[in-house]
Amino acid sequence: MKRILRISNITTLVLCFISIAGLIFVNIFFVMLRAAIIDIKDVEGLMNSYSIPVAVTYMVFAFSHLLAMFTLILQLNFFKRDNFLRSFLFFTGIISFLMLFGDWALTSDISKEYVFGLPDEFIILFLSQALHFIFFIFMFTLLISSRRSAYGEGGEEVLKDDSIFINAQYIGILSGVSGLVLIIIFSLLYSNVYPIPSWAVDAGVIAISLISVVPYVMIVLYWLIVKIRERTGEWYDEKQYQDISRASLITLVTSVIITAGIFITRLFIDVFDFLNEIWFPFYAFLVLMLFSSCILCFNKRVQD
Repeated sequence: MKRILRISNITTLVLCFISIAGLIFVNIFFVMLRAAIIDIKDVEGLMNSYSIPVAVTYMVFAFSHLLAMFTLILQLNFFKRDNFLRSFLFFTGIISFLMLFGDWALTSDISKEYVFGLPDEFIILFLSQALHFIFFIFMFTLLISSRRSAYGEGGEEVLKDDSIFINAQYIGILSGVSGLVLIIIFSLLYSNVYPIPSWAVDAGVIAISLISVVPYVMIVLYWLIVKIRERTGEWYDEKQYQDISRASLITLVTSVIITAGIFITRLFIDVFDFLNEIWFPFYAFLVLMLFSSCILCFNKRVQD
């Protein structure tokens, strides 16, 4: 395990460095493209000149993301203690990987719409680039900080899957919070700033919800793969059963109270009318956030 982890860490570290340099190159191209559209210059010539190098760079990004995910999984199995940074990187890594395909779609739209002026897609494109930067920089930092353990100077192999269980709760919180924030912001923009057809609202909410929940689904599937050889009764230890039971009860009561409060408030104030379009994903992400938060709180309280 240590040898595989060591090789994976070194390879991922090198690719992260290359990817950061690649991001600088790609963003210089996007800035040049934006300036060319504003100044009405030879946009097609610029895109033709850079299309192949940018495409190759994005292939490197995709491979770097996949290898980074593999390295994170190895680290989740290798280290005993849960680590929020690993959970954060697992979450952002999957979102960042999915956004690579979004970048391609956005660039395609920009190439078709620039004749009508500066496309709004540039805003989302640069936000996506910021996410890529965050992932690679923090991944680089994690690999540097954990290199001693990977080389056998203090590494501890996991005896139980408690680390994966707790990291799954971190990812559940991140998925729940991001899902709530993104769909609320999207709905408020649709309601008050930039009206769009209802079918586009539904498509946007579905896309945001799927992207936000994928990291949690992936870590749960991985946990199930780890546990598949055990009997169902051995999937949780006694402490985890207690945490899940208490968290389920608190989540049920709290989510009902919050939802009822919003429902009653809507009878007198229109501020929550935007929930008409997003009530199901709103409730689902609220439950996910509350459930994971409660489990993590119970676990940490006993540990402390």
